[in-house]
Amino acid sequence: MKKKKSSGKKVVASDKDKKPTKKDVEGNENRMLFWFFVVVGVIFAGVLIPYFWIESSKSFEFGGIDWQIEDYEYLKIYHGRFVSFANPELFYNVYLRVDPRENDVATTGIFDSFKYGGVIALSPEVDACRGELSRGIFDLSAFLRQGASVGPVESGSSDKFVAVESGRRFGSCETILDRTLVIVDIGESGVIQDEKNPYCYTIYAEDCEDISGIEKFITKSVWDFGSKARLLE
Repeated sequence: MKKKKSSGKKVVASDKDKKPTKKDVEGNENRMLFWFFVVVGVIFAGVLIPYFWIESSKSFEFGGIDWQIEDYEYLKIYHGRFVSFANPELFYNVYLRVDPRENDVATTGIFDSFKYGGVIALSPEVDACRGELSRGIFDLSAFLRQGASVGPVESGSSDKFVAVESGRRFGSCETILDRTLVIVDIGESGVIQDEKNPYCYTIYAEDCEDISGIEKFITKSVWDFGSKARLLE
C-alpha cells in the first residue's frame, strides 16, 4: 500500500481555541473593575454635585448674620443666627418670612442705640390686628429681650386713653427716656429713629399682614450695632 503524503502544513490553533491565561483573566477583571468604578463615580457625581450646589445656595451671609433658607410645604423661612448684642456667649436665632436681601423698606437713622428695659407701644389700629403683624410683634419682643439684650419688655400703647383704660404704659418718644421704646403703627412701610431720642423707634406697617417693617428693624439693628462694635475694636 502507498502511504499518503503529508501536506507539510501545520495546524495552528485559533484565538478562540486558546485557553485564557491567569494573566489574561486578571487583566479582564481589572478592566471590569475600572469601568465599574468609573460608572459609579459618574452616578455619584451626578447626584452629589447638584445636591451640594442646591444646599450651598440655601446658605448666605448678609447684614452681619449667617442665614439658612428652610423650605417647608407651604412656607419658606429665612433662619438667621448672630451673637447677642451684650452677651457674646449667646447666639440668637431669628426666623423671617421676607428675604432680608430683598427687604427694601425705607429707614431713617442708625439703629445702634438700645437702653436696658424695653417698651413696645402699639397704636389702637395695630391693637385691633389679628394677622401676621401680631406674630411679628411677638418676634420683635423676643428680639429686643435677648437679641438686642434690653432685658424685660413691657407692653404699652401710643394712645394715652387706651393706655389708661388697659393698664398699659403710655409710650411716646417724649415721655419714655429711660429705656428702649419701639412704637408700632399703621402707615406707609418704614422704620424711623427719633431725632431727639435715639432710643425711640417707630415701625410702620401698611396693614395687619405687613411684617416687612419689623423684620427690617431687626436686620438693620444687627448690622448697625455690629458696625459700631467693629469701630470700637
